[in-house]
Amino acid sequence: MLLLFVKKINTSFLFPYRLPIRMHSSPSRLVILALLLGPFIAAPRGDAQNAATLPAVTSYNLNKVKVSLPGDLAGQVNMLLISFQPEQQKDIDSWSPAAQSLLHTTLGFRWYRLPVSGPENMIFRWWENSSMRSDETDPETWPWIIPLYVNKDEFRRSLQIANEKEIAVLLTDKQGHVLWRASGPLTPASRAALESAVAAAKTSHP
Repeated sequence: MLLLFVKKINTSFLFPYRLPIRMHSSPSRLVILALLLGPFIAAPRGDAQNAATLPAVTSYNLNKVKVSLPGDLAGQVNMLLISFQPEQQKDIDSWSPAAQSLLHTTLGFRWYRLPVSGPENMIFRWWENSSMRSDETDPETWPWIIPLYVNKDEFRRSLQIANEKEIAVLLTDKQGHVLWRASGPLTPASRAALESAVAAAKTSHP
């Protein structure tokens, strides 16, 4: 394609002066034009360099058990419900029935709630975690709720989350690589997309 493109170019603007006879040969002219046009031909970007990945972070779930992410993710496919503000809990709750349904029907699937706050002191963390335990009346959910106290900007950059205005819903593999994403409350369309993404992830990550 480059050769066809180059042959059609009027090169007079590149060579306003008369070139020596040997430089007018087709191969030499093509080499020079390739060098001149090279910076304008975009090279493909590798997806691996831009892959969103859950950053390494250690915290405690509401059951007071130490958890290291992403290494302690229990599923081959993991659904992460990430919130940044307390008032986003309603949107998180909208995804819970779909997550529970997949948990019961899909082998190797797990889901987690990750409320994200800044790197607060230990007293604040204790208070926040205690408040969450009071709000969550079912202790069976506590192992799957992991409050994170991190640099929120760095955390969002690692996962390519644009802002904190909406919750982020991510599917990851066991290494924390993001396979699919959504944001905001659950809708019929996003539920169908979630189920399709889980099925595809199970196929590629058996």
